[in-house]
Amino acid sequence: MSTKKNGARSKKAPTLKSVQAQVPSTTSEGNARMHASVQLDAGLEEEIRHRAYELYEARGRAEGFDQDDWNQAEAEVLSRYRSLGKQSA
Repeated sequence: MSTKKNGARSKKAPTLKSVQAQVPSTTSEGNARMHASVQLDAGLEEEIRHRAYELYEARGRAEGFDQDDWNQAEAEVLSRYRSLGKQSA
């Protein structure tokens, strides 16, 4: 934590390294699964973000619909992943 001029401490945002240090390590296989899951989640979020931006642009960049765009993009992307999962099962 950093110290302000008046002596009060300010909170620092956690770093990836500090968060990883708090996650208990079980097995290397478990760690590999956890990292794959985190990467998949990050990839899904990026895909949702990209689709939401496409929806924003398609609307002519009209402001005030960000939550609607996000919800629609999330539904589309997750639906596509669910259907892919069913096809491969």
